[in-house]
Amino acid sequence: MQSQRFFGFLAVFSLFSLLPSTALADVPFSTSQAVVIVQCGNRQGSGVVINPEQGYVLTNAHVVEDVEHGGSPDPCEIGFILDDSRYPKLFYTATTDKVVFDESTAADFAILKIGQPEQRRTLSSFPYLKTDEFSKVGDPLSVISYPATAQGVQVVTTGTIQYLSHGILHTDTKISPGSSGGAGVNTENNLIGIAVGIEFEVVNGAEHVIGYELVDIRAVLDWLNTFGINVADLYVTHADPDRYHQPQAFITPENLSCSLLAKLADQTTVYCLKSNGSRAVFPNDTTYHSWFGDFSAVETVSPQTLASYTLTANVTMKPGTLIKIESDPKVYEVTDALGTIRWIQTETQARELFGDGWAGFVKDVPVSFFQNYTVGGPLPTN
Repeated sequence: MQSQRFFGFLAVFSLFSLLPSTALADVPFSTSQAVVIVQCGNRQGSGVVINPEQGYVLTNAHVVEDVEHGGSPDPCEIGFILDDSRYPKLFYTATTDKVVFDESTAADFAILKIGQPEQRRTLSSFPYLKTDEFSKVGDPLSVISYPATAQGVQVVTTGTIQYLSHGILHTDTKISPGSSGGAGVNTENNLIGIAVGIEFEVVNGAEHVIGYELVDIRAVLDWLNTFGINVADLYVTHADPDRYHQPQAFITPENLSCSLLAKLADQTTVYCLKSNGSRAVFPNDTTYHSWFGDFSAVETVSPQTLASYTLTANVTMKPGTLIKIESDPKVYEVTDALGTIRWIQTETQARELFGDGWAGFVKDVPVSFFQNYTVGGPLPTN
């Protein structure tokens, strides 16, 4: 079983020469207008406005940059619909605010910031969607996007969530090239994910589609939070903020306080250098990625510089991370930067705190690293 994402899809038309509308499922206009067509370089995709005041648009990394060949994000333009034709008529420039693409962690996210209008007419305010982080298997799902086959007109496809795993919503809701970054919404028209690819299997040399994939919105918010404590809240409005923040009530809000992230030229190990002359080491990439979305901030230092910092500890997973020790079936939440962990006592409790997809966000910790953690009291049940 494999997944195919739409890297390098070539737009074969201009945003300003789109063809007439096609049939569309019944979606409130306010929801549809928050979903935009996105064109960056020669790639066309979709996106969704997640913050009206700052003008932030969520899409895929492979829409804004050529992820197969490297390089930096291209300038983009986005188009809004203005009426029930679902034909984009109002366009703005857009630049990339944040982007990450890492196949090893299934990270394929980008945040665009809306810039200047490309015509005199403008929107008085940007439409947007609130986020719902608690999808359930069997829930109805609609994907709103601009597939290439519709030649630029917005289309809605419908289905249900089949299962959730590793930050991905698996669905029978059809998506196709051009749909990448399109909004997956629930029956309350809240954003639960963005379209990212097709799941298929190869039988006798032929590919057979068996499902479609959306990035779970919680995975996007976890990535945004690698930029600082609760940074995701600066980008989105939660449909149920109390429930979303409930697990954080047990967390000590603190960062690593690294003065520098450093590595040696001939090694991949990353260290957290601190102002007090000490250093801590990230024991593996999984631990590093719980704190930081990419390696862009890591600097190469000399062996002499690194040796001048006293090695004191291994870094533990970021507070809020769910972990499981390989030899222990219990699932814990990390609650502070010192590695205190608290047991989540039941699967029902895990679902209530983190949603049906909770198991896909649990990180395995090797037994040899368990000594870095301190087991606190279990999380209280209701």
